[in-house]
Amino acid sequence: MSSKMKPLDIGDRIIEKFAQGKKKRVGEVIFIQEGNCRKLQLLQLNSHNLKPLRKGNLELKTFRLPEDRCKKLNEWNYLKRKTFQIGDTIINKRNGKVRYGRIISFVHPDGLYTESNEKGYNGKDLIECIEIKGCDGLPRNMKSNGEVSRFNITPERAKVCTVLPMDDQGGTRIKDPSSNNK
Repeated sequence: MSSKMKPLDIGDRIIEKFAQGKKKRVGEVIFIQEGNCRKLQLLQLNSHNLKPLRKGNLELKTFRLPEDRCKKLNEWNYLKRKTFQIGDTIINKRNGKVRYGRIISFVHPDGLYTESNEKGYNGKDLIECIEIKGCDGLPRNMKSNGEVSRFNITPERAKVCTVLPMDDQGGTRIKDPSSNNK
């Protein structure tokens, strides 16, 4: 271990330097055995989402490695990117018309089943919204027959809005879209 690198500590996430199997294992340090060569007891993590892996009997998977065979994991690659979620308020600007909506679900473009509603937005599905007014209180837009107005939109045409809390007039409202730089 180089003098510049600080030793690993409990809670650090690591990746194996040299894989013994097909893939390099990812783990979180749960125990350190001191000695001539420090050995780490690691909780094995899923390499895609950093959640703990389990055996068939639902026990957590663990493994041991000497510290010199581990390097600290760059967690920047695993940070959850901001995406659309059910309940978000969106804005759609098209041909000079501004339309606001509240996301209620995600719909596959071909009408097939989508897992976006359970597992999070996949970036490809259409976004189904209830149309709302941008004024205080964010009331729903109603059609002439009394039904709630709905629309579907592609992710390229939608942008998440910031909803401000209740003001002294008693209504939630949308932050001025011109100052929404996201």
